[in-house]
Amino acid sequence: MTRAAAAPRSAASPRGQVDFGAFRQVLAFPGRYLNDHCLLRHDGCWHFFGIVGEVDSPPPKREVSFAHAVSPDLRNWEPLPDCLGYSGAWPEERGIIAPHVTAHDGRFYMLYSGIDAWTTQRICLAVSDDLSTWRRFAGNPVITPSLTWSRWPGFGLPAPQELGDPNLDAPEARLAMARQVHGTYGGCRDPHVMQLEDGTYAAYWVSRLQAQFGHNQVGVAASVSRDLTHWQEVGPVFWTEAWPFDLEPTLEVESPCVVRKDGSYWLFYKHGWWTHVVRADSPFDFRGQAPRRLGFAHAAEVFEWRGVWWITHCSGEPTDYRYRRTNRTRGLFLGRLDWPAGGWPALVAD
Repeated sequence: MTRAAAAPRSAASPRGQVDFGAFRQVLAFPGRYLNDHCLLRHDGCWHFFGIVGEVDSPPPKREVSFAHAVSPDLRNWEPLPDCLGYSGAWPEERGIIAPHVTAHDGRFYMLYSGIDAWTTQRICLAVSDDLSTWRRFAGNPVITPSLTWSRWPGFGLPAPQELGDPNLDAPEARLAMARQVHGTYGGCRDPHVMQLEDGTYAAYWVSRLQAQFGHNQVGVAASVSRDLTHWQEVGPVFWTEAWPFDLEPTLEVESPCVVRKDGSYWLFYKHGWWTHVVRADSPFDFRGQAPRRLGFAHAAEVFEWRGVWWITHCSGEPTDYRYRRTNRTRGLFLGRLDWPAGGWPALVAD
């Protein structure tokens, strides 16, 4: 059982207090950093899959493979060779990000986002029999947003021919394009998969919304599948206004994670300097519910193991909420949640 949570350490920000939990770095790759990730327990062993990047490598091609590591206890990890690298072909000309692995019928299915030559994102699939060797699905991508609601190149965003031909290998050109389109240029990333009570799978992912949903709206969408290969879109399940551009790093809602507890569905997501959480009765409708700020945790995965609710953080020190001192230089951190029955989760501070 978790102990009662003490008041977390916190820091003042222009938008209010930012709480910090007690996180311990448990996995690191020297000279590399870790970003969006997932954890899978199989045959008594934990597997980590996540974005890995070179600390000293400039964008855009520093996140081009997925790290893999194993652990018996979440704290002692053995790094393994990278398990999947970007293909360099559409829709992965510039990289791959945000893997999420699910076991189904004796095989393993990895949803991840490919980044094309214009930085547009689409969700792709790879399959494995042993968690080490992965084969891309021939029909990739398997999830792209419907243009009736998603803000997409040529649909609520300028078409590529309207942007000219910026040198996207130069960081300043990428920033200029991001400022021109006020965020990502075609967002469909950060898949998180959970199995529902009826046996179907729900994939949660993020995108931007068309103007009819409001000014500069960003949010979480869902798709459903019975075989983790063929997906039917549900559509947006939650949205909110984007973070101001000058207060990076998290302009848009990202890194969704949905868990079921106390008969409710809990959506954790990163936005601005906080991981937020929102509670709902349906796995497909978090609209109209009031989110709560949990605290600073980047690309958090939330899960229960041995009666304890755990939360992860990655890529920077857990107190560097503005990513000014340690942006993209750290590994995987592990923390705990104090989450009483019938209550809301809180970061544990030891």
